Amino acid sequence: MPSESAITILLIIPNLGRGGAQQVFRDQLQFYSKHFVTIGCVFNWEDSFEEDRQLNIVSLDIPAGTTWLSKLVCFWKRVIAVRKIKKQHRIDVSISHLEGADYVNVLSKVNENTICWIHGSKIFDGNIMGAIGAFRKKVFIPFTYERADQIVSVSEGIRQELTSNFSIPAHKTLTLYNGFDIDDINVRSRQSLPAAYVQLFDTKSILITHCRLSRQKNINALIDIFKNLKPESNVRLVILGDGELREELMSYSHHNGLQVYSVWEANMPFHTDYDVYFLGYERNPYPFLQRAKLYIMTSSWEGFPLSLCEAMACNVPVVSSDCFTGPREIIAPGLKIQQPIEQLMISPHGILMPLAIPLHLSTWAGTIVSVLKNEDLQRRLSQGGRERVLAFDKKKVSLQWLSLIDQFKSSTNTEGSGTSAKRV
Repeated sequence: MPSESAITILLIIPNLGRGGAQQVFRDQLQFYSKHFVTIGCVFNWEDSFEEDRQLNIVSLDIPAGTTWLSKLVCFWKRVIAVRKIKKQHRIDVSISHLEGADYVNVLSKVNENTICWIHGSKIFDGNIMGAIGAFRKKVFIPFTYERADQIVSVSEGIRQELTSNFSIPAHKTLTLYNGFDIDDINVRSRQSLPAAYVQLFDTKSILITHCRLSRQKNINALIDIFKNLKPESNVRLVILGDGELREELMSYSHHNGLQVYSVWEANMPFHTDYDVYFLGYERNPYPFLQRAKLYIMTSSWEGFPLSLCEAMACNVPVVSSDCFTGPREIIAPGLKIQQPIEQLMISPHGILMPLAIPLHLSTWAGTIVSVLKNEDLQRRLSQGGRERVLAFDKKKVSLQWLSLIDQFKSSTNTEGSGTSAKRV
C-alpha cells in the first residue's frame, strides 16, 4: 500500500499491446503503486491482455477514428476525458508513453507536472514520413515537448536527437534506460518447452529473433541473410512474435525457397527440417532465447530494444545492427565513431553490425557463420553480454524512477495543489 508520499501519479498510454513501451508502462504502474497513489489510463482496450483489465487502469473507451474529421474529434474527446481525470483525482504528476499519449498529456494539463517518456527515434523512424510526417516533426513534436515539464528518453541517442533536431532545452531532458528483472528472467528461462521444440533447439543451431513483425524490425533482411546460410545445413531460424507483416514475411520466406513452419497454419506437422519457424507471440520468450545459439537483430531503427537485453540476460550471444538508437549504447557503450558503422565491431558484450541493407548482407551472413563455428567467442560474448545487462537491472532503474518523482515533491507541496489531504 502507498504510504511514503502524498503525490498522485497518472500514467497514460494509447493502448496496452505487446510492445516495449507497454511493458514499461505496466512495470511503472506496478512499481509506483507501491509508493504513491497511482492510476493508469488507456485510450481503449485494443490489443490489451485480459489481465490488464484487472489492474488499476481506466479506459477512456475512445477509438482512434477512421476519417481525418473523426480522428480529430476523437483526439479532442481524449484530451477532455484525460483533463477530467486529472481534475477529479487531483493529479500531481502525469507520465505519458508514446507520442499520441504525449500530445494528450500536454494538452490536458491542469496544474500537474507533465512528463513525456520517449521510447523511439523521431528522426530515423521510417513511419514518420510524407507531408504529415514532416508536419509532425516541424510542428507537433517541438510544440508538445517544449511545453512538457520533463522529457525522459530511453537512450542517450534519443535525448541528443531531441535537443539537437527539435531544440528541446537540455535542462528538460533526461535519459533513463529501461530496466529488467534479471532474477525473474532467470526463473522463467528455466520453464519447460514442448518436447518438439526442445528437440529442434537441441539438434539444430538456432538463430532467433523476438519482436513485433513490423517494418521497423527489418525481418525481410534477416530472411535474406538466412537464405545465404542455407549451405550450413544445421542452421535454423526461429522468429518469435506477431504483427501486421505476418503474412508478408511468411510469403517472402516461401518465395526465397525456404521451407516455413507457422503456428498459424492449422494441422501443419512439426519437424526439425523446416528452414524458418514462425512460432508466434510468446508471453515468456526466455526458454526459447536461453536455448538459442545466437540472437539476431536487424532493426532499421530502435529506441532502447528490450528484446536485445532480454537475450543478453538469457546468456545468448547477440548480433545487432548499429541502428539509431539503443543497440550501440547497449553493446558498445562509449563508442564514438561515426554511426552507423560500415564494418562489424566485436565488443566484449556482443557484435555490432552495419545496417542490414543489401550492401552489407553478405557481411552479416559471413559473420554469423564465423561465430557459429567459434565456440570460444560464443562463450565470451555470452558472458560479456550477461555482465553488461546487469547495469540495467530493474532494482537500479527503479531507484531512478523514484528520484524522478522526488524532484517534483517540493514544487507539488508549495503550489497548493492539495496533496496534504491525499496522504495515505
